[in-house]
Amino acid sequence: MVTRKRPTDDMFAGGLGLHRYVKTHYHTQIEKIVDSSLIRALKDEAPEVKKMWEAAIGELIELGILCTQDSPSMRPTMLDAADDLDRLKKYLSGDTTATFASSLGISSSTISSD
Repeated sequence: MVTRKRPTDDMFAGGLGLHRYVKTHYHTQIEKIVDSSLIRALKDEAPEVKKMWEAAIGELIELGILCTQDSPSMRPTMLDAADDLDRLKKYLSGDTTATFASSLGISSSTISSD
């Protein structure tokens, strides 16, 4: 959803897959993984709106990385992932009681190494 790339894209060859590609570039070159249309859509937004959407995109990327880990036991349940997506939706709709903090404790330290 965030990258606009398919797991079967021609760029993923030689052991490189969408999961590894995103995980490799997430903290250092996020502009390489986020679809350019999302970046363009935020260009003219107010700074606070832009910051809110950038945080949400970051959370979506981290959730995507967690949900696509090789080991099923390391992936969140569908209920946990759905709860996180609902929390993001409320946050982005302006719900002042909602936060985008993950119920899964998503952070780069949570995501297993490849």
